[in-house]
Amino acid sequence: MSAGTAVAPPDAIEAALWWRDNVSAAPESAMRKAEELLAGTGDVELRVLARHIAALAAVERGRVKQAHRHARLGLAAAHRAGQPQRAAQLRLTLAWIELERGATSGSWAHLVAAEPHLPAADRAREVCLRGLLHCQAGQHREARAELTRALRSLSADDDRRWMANALLGRGLANLYTNRLVAAEADLAAAEGVFASDGRAARAAACRHNRGCVAFRAGDLPLALRLFEEALAAGLDVKSNPEALVDRAEALAAAGLADEARAAMQQAANRLAACGRAGQLAETRLALADCALRDGDPAAAAEAASGARRLFRAQRRPAWAALATATGWQARLRGGHCSRYALAAARRAAAACEEFGWIGPAAELRLTAGRCAAQAGMRTLSRKFFALCTPLRDAAAAAPQHRALGWLADALLADQDADPDRLFDACRGGLQAVDSQAVGMAAFELRVHACGLAGELGDTAVGAALRTGDPRLVLRWTERSRASALHRRALRPPTDPRLNSALVRLRTAVLAAQRSRDPKQTLTTIAELEEQVRHRAVLVEGRTSGLRTPGGIDEVIAELGDSVLLSLFTHDGRLFAVSIVDGYVGLHVLGPEVSAESHAARLRHLLARQATGTAPRAAPTFEMGARHAAEELQAQLLAPVLPALEQGRSLVVIPTGRLHALPWAALPACRGRSVTASPSLRCWLRGALDARAADRAGASVWVAGPGLRHAEREVRGLHGIAGGRLLVGADATTERVLSTVDGAATVHIAAHGWFRDDQPLLSCVDLADGPLYAYDLDRLHRGPTTVVLSACDVGRSVVSRGDQVSGLAATLLGRGTATVIASVVPVPDERTASVMVSLHRALREGCPPAAALATAQAEHGETGFVCLGYGGDR
Repeated sequence: MSAGTAVAPPDAIEAALWWRDNVSAAPESAMRKAEELLAGTGDVELRVLARHIAALAAVERGRVKQAHRHARLGLAAAHRAGQPQRAAQLRLTLAWIELERGATSGSWAHLVAAEPHLPAADRAREVCLRGLLHCQAGQHREARAELTRALRSLSADDDRRWMANALLGRGLANLYTNRLVAAEADLAAAEGVFASDGRAARAAACRHNRGCVAFRAGDLPLALRLFEEALAAGLDVKSNPEALVDRAEALAAAGLADEARAAMQQAANRLAACGRAGQLAETRLALADCALRDGDPAAAAEAASGARRLFRAQRRPAWAALATATGWQARLRGGHCSRYALAAARRAAAACEEFGWIGPAAELRLTAGRCAAQAGMRTLSRKFFALCTPLRDAAAAAPQHRALGWLADALLADQDADPDRLFDACRGGLQAVDSQAVGMAAFELRVHACGLAGELGDTAVGAALRTGDPRLVLRWTERSRASALHRRALRPPTDPRLNSALVRLRTAVLAAQRSRDPKQTLTTIAELEEQVRHRAVLVEGRTSGLRTPGGIDEVIAELGDSVLLSLFTHDGRLFAVSIVDGYVGLHVLGPEVSAESHAARLRHLLARQATGTAPRAAPTFEMGARHAAEELQAQLLAPVLPALEQGRSLVVIPTGRLHALPWAALPACRGRSVTASPSLRCWLRGALDARAADRAGASVWVAGPGLRHAEREVRGLHGIAGGRLLVGADATTERVLSTVDGAATVHIAAHGWFRDDQPLLSCVDLADGPLYAYDLDRLHRGPTTVVLSACDVGRSVVSRGDQVSGLAATLLGRGTATVIASVVPVPDERTASVMVSLHRALREGCPPAAALATAQAEHGETGFVCLGYGGDR
């Protein structure tokens, strides 16, 4: 071999070194250059550098197996050629690759072997990798120290990439030790360095990790937005599938469980395909957490056990501790409450807290404390609760973690029979929950964030019941129920991408209705529905809380001659607080399951009657419905029955499945003014909204397609009352929304669809497709009174703390004082007559609830309910 082919010219070596040091800026081009060098040169040093370039390019593209192969081949070539420095540099890259593969012991071995021969310029990079390995192993204090030391030496321009990596690693170490302010600062600085160097994908990864910081801080809306921005900025989830796991955890916390599971499974498949076992373990742990949220402890325990085995094999004690805690959380919730299980849970929670997993440790201790209390192990229970209470005063802790601390303090006070301290603790916990909802413009996020309010409220209600003071009981039932509705977005959510998704969804639904084979479009509709739900939780904005009632006396003054019945459940029993003529009473109404079963039977029988029955079966259905109504009346209305028989109006605050009860079907409520409201605060707020409304405002009459009586119904009402008429092609979503915004009275006659799986996708049909609850949430100010002449759309999904979601709840949340809608199917032929009588009574000055009672009694109808305020407009 001639000298010209045996030794590469210096400029070729310099060019190869340049490519090696700038791979991350253009990994595809770098890989092509490496392949060109490998194919066209016999120079050993150039071939070593080519393998190094290829390995780094494969790392950047997320192809860890390919990167490992190139680095090993390059290392072997460097050893054969007697090039210890090049070999040491390749070992540095192999240490990074092994770190990516989850093989921390192999990574350490390469670092130790590389250290004696590393050039001085690479020493700081080695320290940086040591810090990253400490971080991977959960040794976050050591990681911060090493990475801080590395950063002191990585300030030169040629080390900017490693400086950014060190900032990124230190940011993650700060994240895992709950130094969230420092974590945000490091990650933002790393993002800035990567962005200024043109490394958009790395900058996007930093933005994604900032989303993880926001998630741990309890700012779910910000976390979701940062995750989305990272994807839009070029985060490659094919190369970084673990990003899908972080995003999926946030989606699960937001209540988008199906989308979360799909993202986790996608991440698991990609991680397995590219050999990244380290992140695969995290995916399995995220799936365990998702199963816990879905109430499937068996699946959660199995997934957590698999994740723990992987973490231990990878020598990642911090993550193994979290997986162990998740596993015991699942077992305890599944009923495994032995002394051994509680001792194991205690150790798991302590290890979890030691590694910085504060929230999971507190949740496990609370679950274990409850289990111990139920098993009669009071001393052990108190120890578990006492370990959680310091969180309540931790200023740096996320709101949901502070709420857990307050809940633990309340449970301790309950054991100490100290009601004053218990009420103070529950009040502090509810304030922490409410503070988390301040920045949540999306209603669906508020519903999930306020879930803990139900548990705090139930603890306080139990203590209030033991005092026997009905006023105290009423105050505490009101503090916790309908929490999401107790905050209102300061401005309606506006997001062009959400609006676009809604338009596409409407178009797809119309296409399915007109198609001969609608099954083909069902997959598209399901995907678009998920897009709508996802975009909806990303809307930005802040909320303001409703004014807290001044006290029971304010409620009594607003009631006047009306009667209040506030229903609630505790430990499987149904209770009520009544107010009649200023007297507040507390009543035990019997088993909750009894009332719910009678209510379900009544709704079923009324629905069957509405859809038609055989003549010979009709008496049987009528008798069954009458019997169920009488049983419900005997159980629910006994405390206020004498007052109702005097002709008094009824204001009822339902609970659970009784939110969907057609009250007019109860004998004492026929022809009687009945208003059902999610909470007293919502009812009082409705009174203020009604009085502040423009009494001279316009009436709007809307008819949707496909309903035989709809257009005739609204044309007749418009002819009598005047106002705006939207029928046929004029009744489109955008035109309806712009016309009804701030109107006095709105009447919509259309097909209605209630979705108990996704309540904010409940809708009424218009000319251009469905008008969803998500659409109504865009109103600046809801109409004062809304009449929905459509089947079932008065129903709501009820979650913890009697939080309601659906079309009617959305309108009440946007400032509508009163909604009149059905909770069972109503025959079309009777609906039009009921509506004419209703609006006639409204024009004569009757309050909405009284007008509805008169109209339904006149035509023998019982399916409509008056929701919200129901009083004078």
